[in-house]
Amino acid sequence: MDAILVIRYSALGDVVLATSVLEPLRARYPRARIEWVTSPAYAPLLEGLPALAAVHRLDLAGPRGALALGRALRGRFDVAVDLQNKLKSRLVARAAAPRVVTFRRRSARRALLALLGLDPPMRGPHATVLYAEALRPLGVESAGRPRVHPSAAARERAASVLAAAGRPRIALAPGASTATKRWPAERFAEVARSLAAGGASIVLAGGPSDRAEIDAFRAALGGPVAADLTDLPVDALAAGLADVDLLVACDSGPVHLAAAAGTPVVAIFGPTSPERWGPPPPGRVVALPIACAPCSNHGDARCPKGHHRCMLDLGAAAVVQAAREAMARLPRLPHPE
Repeated sequence: MDAILVIRYSALGDVVLATSVLEPLRARYPRARIEWVTSPAYAPLLEGLPALAAVHRLDLAGPRGALALGRALRGRFDVAVDLQNKLKSRLVARAAAPRVVTFRRRSARRALLALLGLDPPMRGPHATVLYAEALRPLGVESAGRPRVHPSAAARERAASVLAAAGRPRIALAPGASTATKRWPAERFAEVARSLAAGGASIVLAGGPSDRAEIDAFRAALGGPVAADLTDLPVDALAAGLADVDLLVACDSGPVHLAAAAGTPVVAIFGPTSPERWGPPPPGRVVALPIACAPCSNHGDARCPKGHHRCMLDLGAAAVVQAAREAMARLPRLPHPE
C-alpha cells in the first residue's frame, strides 16, 4: 500500500485520541505515505508528527468544503480511513480512494436504539481500542498511543507564559463541553488552595469555550494563579500542558492533550465512562461510585435524574488526595530562585 488518508476533524479530544492509529499504521505499512484531514483549528496539533506526510484542513461550513477537498484529493490514495463517519468525511473519503475503511462507534442494534432515543452509555473498550478495531481490515491488531506535535513557536509561547511558575506545576482545567461533565468551580478552587499550600504552582488551563467556568474559578479562588494558559491557541495550550507536572481536569479535551504529551492526569468523571474516555496510565480517574453513573456517552445539558449527584456530591478531598499521590511519584524538582 502506497498512500493512506486518515479523516477525523472533530472534536478536540476525539481528534487527539484518533492519532493512536498512526503508530500501528506506520508499523504495518512502513513505506506508505500517510496524510490526515482535520479541521483548521486542530491542524497545528498534527503538523510535524513523524508519521504524517501532510495535514489537510477541511472547511466545516457546509458541504462545499468537503466537496472541494474531495476534488483536490481525488484518486490520490489507496485507502481512506474514515474515523469521523459523517457526511463530510464520507464525501472526502469516497473521492480520495477506491477503498474506504469506516469507524462505527455503535453496532447496528445500538444505532437503532439511539434513533429511538434509547442510547445506553458505552462503557468500554477505550476509544483508542475502538479506533484500532476499525483498522482490522488493514491488518492492524492493536492500538497505539495518542500523539500531538506543537510547533517550536507554540512551545516558545507556552514557555514564556510558564516562565514565572515554579516547580511542581499543577494545571487545573475547570471547563468541559457539556454542563453535566463539569465539577463545581468552587471545588476546583479548593483543590488549588490545598495544592498551593503544599508548594505547587497553580496553572490555569482551558480554551475560549470555557470562559464562564474559568471566570467562576477565578472568583472562587480569590487570588492570582502562577500562570494562565487559557488565552493561548490550542497548539500552545498543548505545549503548555506538556510542560506542567500534572493536570487536574474534568472529562475534556485538555485531558487528552496532556495525556498525549506524556503529562500525568487526574481526571474527574461523572456522567461519562472512564473506561471509554479515561486517561492512560499513569493517569488516574476520580469518580463517585453511584448507581446511575455513567449515564451518558458525551455528557448532557441536564442530569437525567435531576440531581447531578455524580459531580455535586464529589468532594475536593478525594481529588486533592489523588493529585498528591500522583505528585509523589514525580521526581523532586527545585523551585527557581
